Amino acid sequence: MNELKPNPGANKRPKIVGRGTSSGHGKTSGRGGKGQTARNGGNIPARFEGGQWPLYRRIPKRGFQNPFRKEYTALNVTELSKSIAAGKITDAAIDLASLKKAGLLPKSTEAWKLLGKTDGKPLSFSGKSIKVNAISDAARKLAEGAGAKIEVIEEKSKVLTKGKKAAE
Repeated sequence: MNELKPNPGANKRPKIVGRGTSSGHGKTSGRGGKGQTARNGGNIPARFEGGQWPLYRRIPKRGFQNPFRKEYTALNVTELSKSIAAGKITDAAIDLASLKKAGLLPKSTEAWKLLGKTDGKPLSFSGKSIKVNAISDAARKLAEGAGAKIEVIEEKSKVLTKGKKAAE
């Protein structure tokens, strides 16, 4: 026990300031010249520009950002058809859960949209029922033409009217 000591370099000597000019940390004690930054508690936020009109207030704010917008993850008809042909999706009803399970959509996806981009090869959806949150017109034509039944899931949203209660 009496021979225990910390590893070399583990205990660093603290910097002692304000003990005369010959110490190397005298006079201004490593704080530079005068002013706000030399004072105790005189820290300035990174966004501060010395009283100049700040950048985040100079840049114009344009348009309207809808906080209730619905974010869709896109999936092409071709990708869906290829995964069915490869045997990744074996369910008769294709929905969000089965697509996540097959690895076609990220696990964080809440809603998905079927798009009609094809590579020209024939599609195979015979006997499949596809439940989507949104679908393009081209994708609907292609999927129904290949023998799929499309069902669009619509989520009911609250209808707010100014000065009145929501419809009951």
